[in-house]
Amino acid sequence: MSDAREDEALGDALSDADILKALTLHSARGGGPAIGGARLRHVRRQQLLRCRVVRFTERRHETPRTAFGKEDLSALPLYEGAITDHPLPVPEGPGKITLVRAGSYRPVPCPCDNGSQQCAGCSGSGGHPCTCRNEPPPCDVCLDVAPCAACEKTGGARARTTKARPAASGPGVTAPGAGRVSCAVCRTPEAACPRCSGRGRVRCPYCDGRGRETCARCSGSGVGTHDVCGGKGSLTHWVEGTVEYAHETASLSLPKPDWPDKVRQRLTTAARWQPRTVPPGGGVPAGVDGEHRAAVAAHLARGRVELSRRVTLETCPLARVELMDDPHRVFHVFPGARSLEVVSTLSDRLKRRLIAAGAVIIIVVVLVLRLLT
Repeated sequence: MSDAREDEALGDALSDADILKALTLHSARGGGPAIGGARLRHVRRQQLLRCRVVRFTERRHETPRTAFGKEDLSALPLYEGAITDHPLPVPEGPGKITLVRAGSYRPVPCPCDNGSQQCAGCSGSGGHPCTCRNEPPPCDVCLDVAPCAACEKTGGARARTTKARPAASGPGVTAPGAGRVSCAVCRTPEAACPRCSGRGRVRCPYCDGRGRETCARCSGSGVGTHDVCGGKGSLTHWVEGTVEYAHETASLSLPKPDWPDKVRQRLTTAARWQPRTVPPGGGVPAGVDGEHRAAVAAHLARGRVELSRRVTLETCPLARVELMDDPHRVFHVFPGARSLEVVSTLSDRLKRRLIAAGAVIIIVVVLVLRLLT
């Protein structure tokens, strides 16, 4: 369709007479004066288009797979050659089919000790040297006081060779002013720290005084699970074919909206969109403007993985109207359910004036505040 014929079609859908009639009714409902033909200053007509394509697609993949142990794949169907060439019936809806390439199933033993290996955390020793280095840590209760008052008086603190005892438990041993107990070194009653019994040190809580911690990874056994086979002692290799069916939706809206939000909302809820029938071959339907045809053709192009489609394509004429006697408003006119709809917005000129006036007001307020301070 040529540009002249397209303009003529838009003019027929939104003629000057129809626009004037719609503006007159709109002005009358709003209490404004009647609008005559001489007051039309500029009318710009354009075709709006929206298109939605729901494609039913098929995508195929081949993936080498490996599983721990012996994997039972007997329930999966087999396919020969490449998955892209394997014939399958087309399902009614989305879904996924998993297959196994014939001859690819291969169980193999793992070169390990029946799924076990030397623990990597402790190199098979079952433990680690404790951070205490086999030296009992100081008692955390009597760090700043004498472990035993009697031993300190007699100078026996350095001669303590009694083996450190396990740490005492319970809130009473750490409470301020806790009572003293008999000293395990000098046997003096009620003279020693209740936690260490006068020794000054306690057994390490991590290794219990042995100087060596148990490996947490292998629980002291020195043996760990073989990472390659997950402890199964064997592996299974195969090639998996996957066929996925899905509905993929693509939407197109032309031209890019440059109108206010309330116009966009009314176009969505109140406009009468005209459906266009897409030809069976997927070409651009008649009635689509030339400026839209290339974009619509690209949007309707068939994909390699497309099996079927559902297309909805609609158009709607829109006129942007400016009046001679009303430079501060712009009218958007388009077909509604029963008659032409009119949405009025502020003109760009008025918006610029309001912004400038607002800027002046802000400047004045700032200056006044500075003078007052």
